[in-house]
Amino acid sequence: MPRPRHEPNGVAPDVFTTGDGAKGAHIQEVLATLVQQSRDGSLLPSERVLAERFGVARMTVRGAIDELEARGMVRRVSGRGTFVQRPTLTHSEIFRSFSQDMRNRGMTPGSRSYRARTRPATRDIAERLGVDVGAPVHSIERVRTADGTPMALERTNLPAARFGTLLDVMNRDQSLYDVLARVFGVRLESAEQTVSIARLSPAEARRLEVPGYDPAFLVERRALDTMGNVVEFGRSLYRGDRYAIEMHVSRPAGG
Repeated sequence: MPRPRHEPNGVAPDVFTTGDGAKGAHIQEVLATLVQQSRDGSLLPSERVLAERFGVARMTVRGAIDELEARGMVRRVSGRGTFVQRPTLTHSEIFRSFSQDMRNRGMTPGSRSYRARTRPATRDIAERLGVDVGAPVHSIERVRTADGTPMALERTNLPAARFGTLLDVMNRDQSLYDVLARVFGVRLESAEQTVSIARLSPAEARRLEVPGYDPAFLVERRALDTMGNVVEFGRSLYRGDRYAIEMHVSRPAGG
């Protein structure tokens, strides 16, 4: 069965006309523009189709795509094609909310699949929050987005005794940390955080719009206020294809 041609959608035909410059550079420039105008995960036209449109050899097109792949703009999947990929974001040691992090990157934060409820604390959650087993805790779960693209599946817990009206005053797209500061006068100062690798379940992968069992960063965070009191404990899954972890390390004194 012949492979689909992967025709480009919504692209003016004259954009494929080779200009005065080197063909490879021109093709790379045109494809970079196409990538920037396409949604994350979109399938690019096949090498054969692009070669026909540009009137060049497939090796010339392949070289241009190699450059885009090296820049992190596209990713190749064997047997499937070449897909648009947004640049990898660095998850650094700097402590800030997801919303603030995305705004600092010039992206618009948002949320999907918001679910908030009050439930009894399990032994694990109680120990992390420093409350009694069975004490009421507010649990918030949502998919966090950047410019409409799912980036992370957040799950967090807060003691209901301290933040009784939290679920009444917070909505899907608001920053939790902004609400804590504005409504409760609580500002978070630091966090104890661990990062490990996890495989997304099929259900989690669907919510993040990635293939099932894709690797993800599992980030466990216990956030503390300015007085050193535990405010929240959460476990969040960050897309492995969109994040890299940044750490600053140093040798011990006299080492």
